Amino acid sequence: MKIRIMATADEAAELVERLRQVVTVVEVSEPYANRGESTLVRVYVEVRL
Repeated sequence: MKIRIMATADEAAELVERLRQVVTVVEVSEPYANRGESTLVRVYVEVRL
């Protein structure tokens, strides 16, 4: 399963750590800045249930 997280960098990092507690995290991308003036980033996570 692939998940896209859109959040602040700190929130995204925290969510990835929480996901690791409940599913097998296979891969995590580097944070990509959102377009425009947004302060959010995108992180792509691949997990196995």
